[in-house]
Amino acid sequence: MPAYPAPHFPQQAPPPPRRRGGPLPGWVMALGAVLVVALVVLASLVFIQDRNAGPTAGPDPGTMPTDDGYGRPNTEPDGRFTGTHLSEQLNAALAARDRDLFFSYVGGDAVAPLSLWWDNMEILGWSRGVFSMQGLQNANYRDNTAIQSVQLGAVTAGSPTIPTDSDHPDAGRAYAPVNDYRATIAVSDDGASGLITGWEVEDDPAPWDLEPLYAVITEHSVVAGYEDESELVDSVAEAAEESARWVVERYESETGVANAQRFLSFYSDDMDRFNSWFINPDEIDGWTGDRAGTLFPQARPFPSAGVPDDIASGGWDATAGGIVTVGPNGLAYGIADTQDTITHEFIHAIHEVNVPRAAYAGPIVTEGWATYNESLFQGHGTYATRLSYTGRVLRGCVEDMDGSFPSPGDFDDVDDVSCAYALSGSVYAYADSLGIDVFELSDTALETGDSLTETAGEIGDVELTEDGWAGWLGSNFG
Repeated sequence: MPAYPAPHFPQQAPPPPRRRGGPLPGWVMALGAVLVVALVVLASLVFIQDRNAGPTAGPDPGTMPTDDGYGRPNTEPDGRFTGTHLSEQLNAALAARDRDLFFSYVGGDAVAPLSLWWDNMEILGWSRGVFSMQGLQNANYRDNTAIQSVQLGAVTAGSPTIPTDSDHPDAGRAYAPVNDYRATIAVSDDGASGLITGWEVEDDPAPWDLEPLYAVITEHSVVAGYEDESELVDSVAEAAEESARWVVERYESETGVANAQRFLSFYSDDMDRFNSWFINPDEIDGWTGDRAGTLFPQARPFPSAGVPDDIASGGWDATAGGIVTVGPNGLAYGIADTQDTITHEFIHAIHEVNVPRAAYAGPIVTEGWATYNESLFQGHGTYATRLSYTGRVLRGCVEDMDGSFPSPGDFDDVDDVSCAYALSGSVYAYADSLGIDVFELSDTALETGDSLTETAGEIGDVELTEDGWAGWLGSNFG
C-alpha cells in the first residue's frame, strides 16, 4: 500500500521553561515591574500602528510557486475569488501528469486524499487529467479563504475518445469523467490563485476516492477493484475483455464505428463496498438492492481556465459515458453468468456514449436494448436460443402476458422484473424481424425520450404494434 504524506501543520511555539527554587530577590522583582511598564507602552504603540495597517495577509508566499509572479498575499482579506491562475496551473500539471507542479498547489489536509487520487489514476492508466471550478458557485473569499465546489477527473485507459471519423457531436474529443469535491483554498493574488488546503468528496464517492486500486488493462477493457481483491479482478479480466471486444466489434460491423473502444469496470465481492460506489446506500430499495451490476453515467467538466479543447466539457445535460460496477450478486453464479452481466452493462456504457445528451427514455428503451444484446451474446448472434436464460424466461412470461407492451411499472416489483427485462428486449428483436434498424431505434429513442413504437414511426414506415409483437412472441416462445 502506498504511503501518503501526512498533513503538515505550522509548528507550535515551545512552552516556556519551568523555573526551580525559592522566591526571587527584591531587586529582580523591581526590575520586572519596570519591564512590565515598558512592555505596556510598547504594546500600545503597536496597537495604534495596527489600527492604521493593512488587512491580514493571505497564504505565506513562501509556500506557493513564485516563478511566474504569483503567490502574493492578498491586499484585502475579503474579495472575489476567480481562481483563474490556480485553475490554469492545475490543468497544466494534469495535462502533463506533472506531480511536482500539481502538489506545489496542494497542502495540509488535501495532500493525503489527492495523493490517493493521483496514484489511483496511474493504476487506471490515465493519459491526462482535468480540473474545473464548476462554474464558481461560491465566488467570494472571506478571511483569505474560499470554500469552493470543484470537479476533478481524468482520461483513463477506460475513457472513451470519440473517433475523428464518427458523426458523433464530440468526434475527436476525449471524455474525462469528473466527480464533485469541496476544496478549501487559502487564497492569494487577490482571488486569482491559492493553495488547496482541504479536500473532501461532495456527493457520492468513486472507487478511486476510497482505497488504493488494483487494475488489469487489456485491449478493450480496464478491470479494477481494491488491492485486497486483486485475485477477484484477475479472475474476471479475461471474460471482461471478451465481452468488451464483442460489443466493440458488434457496433463496428453494424454501424461502421464504435464510439467507445475500451470500457472501465469495477468489481467487489463485498456488498458494502459495491453499494458505496457512485450511490447513496440509503436510496437503495426494492429489486435494486439485489442488483448484479450497474452502469453509472459520468459527468463531464464545466468549462474552466486551462481545460484543454480536446476534452469534452459541458453542463449537467451531457454525460461523459459511464462506468460499470459489478457486485456480489453478479459474481455468485459462475463466470458465464458474470460475463452476461458484464456484456449487458457494457451495452449500457456504449449507449451512453452514443447519446451524450439524452432525454429520459425509461427502462423499456435502455434495459430492453441491453437485454436484447445480452441475449445475442449468449446465443453467439442468435436471439433467445431455447436453452439460454432469456429464452427460458420468455417462455414463462408469454404464458402469463396479456398482449400489452411492457411498461415502466413492470420494473417496480421484484417478482416481475425478470419478465420486464426479457419482454422489453423482445420488442427490439421483433423490430429487427421487421427490418427496422435497431441501432438507430435505440439511439433515437434515448435521445428523444419517445417510446419505441413512436420512434419506429419517426425513423421509418414500419409500424410496431402490440398485436404484431404478441403474435411474434407466441409463434417463437409460446
